[in-house]
Amino acid sequence: MASSEDSVFEAPYPLQSRFRKIILPSVLFLTVLIGVIMSNGSSWLTEKIYLEISENRASIIHRALSDKDRQAWESLQESMSPKDVYATPQGQRLLNTLRDEVKELGLSHLKVYGKEGLLLYSSEEDKIGTLDPSTAYKQALKGVRSIVEKILPEGHKLYELYVKVPATTHPVVMELYEPVDYLDAITLKVIIPATIVPVAVLVFLAIAMNRLVYHAQSDINYRTNLLTEFREKLQRLVSNEAVETIRASAGKGDVTSRRIRATILFSDVRGFTDFCENETPENVVSFLNQSLGIVIDAVREQDGDVDKMIGDAVLAHFQGDEAEGRALKAARHALLKTKEANLPRGIGIGIYTGDVVVGTIGAANRMDFTVIGDTVNVASRLFRQLMPLKLSLIAEQLMVRTQT
Repeated sequence: MASSEDSVFEAPYPLQSRFRKIILPSVLFLTVLIGVIMSNGSSWLTEKIYLEISENRASIIHRALSDKDRQAWESLQESMSPKDVYATPQGQRLLNTLRDEVKELGLSHLKVYGKEGLLLYSSEEDKIGTLDPSTAYKQALKGVRSIVEKILPEGHKLYELYVKVPATTHPVVMELYEPVDYLDAITLKVIIPATIVPVAVLVFLAIAMNRLVYHAQSDINYRTNLLTEFREKLQRLVSNEAVETIRASAGKGDVTSRRIRATILFSDVRGFTDFCENETPENVVSFLNQSLGIVIDAVREQDGDVDKMIGDAVLAHFQGDEAEGRALKAARHALLKTKEANLPRGIGIGIYTGDVVVGTIGAANRMDFTVIGDTVNVASRLFRQLMPLKLSLIAEQLMVRTQT
């Protein structure tokens, strides 16, 4: 049975889970971020284009007025009573020029501000000569272009664009009105491809990576399950100590031997050679499997470790707290179960506690992991003493012998 350490060690790496918890949300965040950036960027770009166009149109109007009558235009700039200027023939020509420019440029509305926010011109001509020193006007007067969204009573949206007219004798600010959707078609042609392409790439990558991660996780799970199955099968072939030692040494070089304090249990079948000579191979194998199974189960129930099976013999060891007591319990339980099973041959068990060396022995190309030392030999010799004494169990610890 796998320990909690085994479970952690052999758990498949949660690649798919981490991908869905970390990578996919990151891709989603980037997708949303791109959308937000492109949306804000398009708004910023649209406003910049509107202001550039408005500044250019203001310059066109300024040149048209200068070409029509420079002196009258300069007089209008410094006048505090624009209606009086428009009352003159020169002023009337300026007024007509302003009207023509509004129509020619396709402006829905135009305001021209002079000193202190005085309206030198307005498409609503009844407002000419009034003061309208708005915050946007004051910002434009400082050279800071402004854009204000205005909703008309009928529901239409317009941009109020405030720009300072360059190269005028006196500071002049123009307020031009443009429809909000004037540049929408152009903006969409630029922004939509610029947004869709990176978003589509991210979505495609996310789908492709999710598919790839799915297959990778399946492969990881498959390989991990194979390793777990291999360990479980290996533990049935070699001792737990061997499996744990090999696993602990993985990636650290050769397996090193070490000295430990252990209680050795050695069991063997009585008269096994004679039994084999008088029974069929099938009966011998069946009996041996039953007999060895009883001893192995008894050892494992007491947290012992079966080192190896040598023919009809079992070599096991116990470590840790109450190792001697657990070994004795395992031996008594094995003897009891053997008797209850009414097997044709009984077993004998020798137990001894002492220092042993646990590690690998053998040639470089063929090794065995086992426990060796005098303690193992003593346990084996104790078992051999059972035959003439007609005992089933003999144990010795710290040179004090207990017979049962």
